[in-house]
Amino acid sequence: MTEHEQAGRGNIAECMSSKSGLDELVILGVTHKSADSMDQLSSLVIPESQQEAKLNELREVLDAEELVYISTCNRASFIIISRRGPSVLLKVLRAWFIASDPHRDVPPEEQWVQLQGRNALEHLLLVASSLDSMVVGERQILGQFKQSFIRAKALGLTGPKIHFLYEQILTVVKRVYTNTSLSEGKLSVASLAESRTAEFCQKHRHVTAVLVGAGKMIEQVGSFLAGTSNVKLVFVNRTKERSDEFVERFGGNSMSLEAFFAERPHFDVLATATSAPHYLFGTSFFSEHKHHEKLVIDLAIPPDVDPAVGELAGVTLINMDSLQKQARTHQHNRSQSVSDAQAILAAGAQTIIDRWKVRSINPAIGAIRARYEREGLELLHKLLEKDLPHLEFGEKEALNSWVRVLAKRWAVVHADGIKQIARTCCTKAVSSYLDGVGVERVHQ
Repeated sequence: MTEHEQAGRGNIAECMSSKSGLDELVILGVTHKSADSMDQLSSLVIPESQQEAKLNELREVLDAEELVYISTCNRASFIIISRRGPSVLLKVLRAWFIASDPHRDVPPEEQWVQLQGRNALEHLLLVASSLDSMVVGERQILGQFKQSFIRAKALGLTGPKIHFLYEQILTVVKRVYTNTSLSEGKLSVASLAESRTAEFCQKHRHVTAVLVGAGKMIEQVGSFLAGTSNVKLVFVNRTKERSDEFVERFGGNSMSLEAFFAERPHFDVLATATSAPHYLFGTSFFSEHKHHEKLVIDLAIPPDVDPAVGELAGVTLINMDSLQKQARTHQHNRSQSVSDAQAILAAGAQTIIDRWKVRSINPAIGAIRARYEREGLELLHKLLEKDLPHLEFGEKEALNSWVRVLAKRWAVVHADGIKQIARTCCTKAVSSYLDGVGVERVHQ
């Protein structure tokens, strides 16, 4: 085999490889599945108040065209449009985190999800549809997914490529929720703790439950406990005014966090979900109530409660790590719905990839049509001047319209061929085709 033939086969192999198409899409992140513990996610949390400055800086550092940051209770992910590969981007990303805070415990490379192209797209579909969540079928993750993309757009971090993928993913995920029973029932990370909470409340005649924080997690727990007759609610937040808002909705009393630490009132259940960067509750906090059985529910990322609290006598600690184990059983019980959803996502991924490839060649199709129309009109003009000068203005306009119609029809023939090449091969093959018909190469 000649060198030319070997090079030709190499080009064909590259053209037909699974990497063809969507190679610019890269996902880097740490999830509840990849991390050794949920604590590993805390170092990757970027407070919302800092995201505009930090993420715009990060986009420059990564040399990324577009960027989306997703942070939930069980993942921190970066969706990147870039011509750099995942391994290079990850080294830059980790170095950026470490440089911003040398004391930050950034997860090692082996704990990161690194995905590109189709694999990255399939991961996004799994995330948005909740199949990659700690609680399969949890609709809350879709809301968080949407908010991350909306925030990225508002911060000027995204453009047409991310927007296209976002719209396509939402269409597929809607199909999952419509055509499967995946999200039936009461599903959320907070709801996984409800059964244990209900058991605790049934065992005790009177229960005082302290809820620390002001987010969605605390709202869900408060809503559940408000319907339990033997529970007295106490809402705690850094500002008492925010706690008062929950009292108006669910009843009970409110305190500031400062007052709660100062007074150390009696409680039986402590549920906490704040954005504090360190433990709020260590073992010493519970030392004054050694003889009372307590249920502690820590739904925060990073955790609010020192895991060592779970070793104290009389204290039952439910945190994100223990909920993860419970979630595995939950996922097994929903296996048929999961299977149906996976089939929809697989078909949806292929459709998105096909549309991604085709969308990039639309300008070329327009160029083909313009070329046919331009050359056709030039030939018609010569014909009218030389052989048909006697035609009326209206008749000449009719011929002009006829040439434009033919140009459109000829372009359609090419369009069908180009789209088929784009779906089954790659942009290199499309560019070769366009070179053959005298049109500029595809621009992504």
